[in-house]
Amino acid sequence: EKHIFPVIRSTSFPVETKAGIKLLTKEHTAETRVFYALDFGKSYRLIDEDMIQKEQWTKSRVHEMAMFNIRSLSNTYKHDRVAGNDFYFVAHQDGYDASRILNEALLAEMKANAQGELAVAVPHQDVLIFADIQNKTGYDILQQMTMKFFAEGRIPITALSFIYEHHTLEPIFILAKNRRTDR
Repeated sequence: EKHIFPVIRSTSFPVETKAGIKLLTKEHTAETRVFYALDFGKSYRLIDEDMIQKEQWTKSRVHEMAMFNIRSLSNTYKHDRVAGNDFYFVAHQDGYDASRILNEALLAEMKANAQGELAVAVPHQDVLIFADIQNKTGYDILQQMTMKFFAEGRIPITALSFIYEHHTLEPIFILAKNRRTDR
């Protein structure tokens, strides 16, 4: 039970195995879906409905175990301040960086400490970005960052960011501006 974790994926990620067995999933946002994984250390296996029947688990029990385990992971981050905005990068390279978006306590803490509007991005599985947006330039920077990470990630999730308010994640579409500089 200590080795079951939630895994965030794009809604375009297949919801059944190649053998046609349904994977255990839960809706998250319009852009993301929660899958569940049994972690073996160096690899993991996505949990399917056959596995939960065999183990006599329920979907809700698997979800509870996964949420408990994601809250137990370290949430350290790197901080950068760019153009008056604060960006925090969670990147432990443990396969569950993006999944930390499901840790409600972490989201609430980041929101409580934000000076401006809190935006969150999960461009690929190995990073979670928090952005304390304090001016309009912050949105442009976040979008450029998210697109870069999305394009370079091993398992891309979404190029869209989310605003975190009232315990919900609302997708936002940011049209990043190319700023022309005369030399």
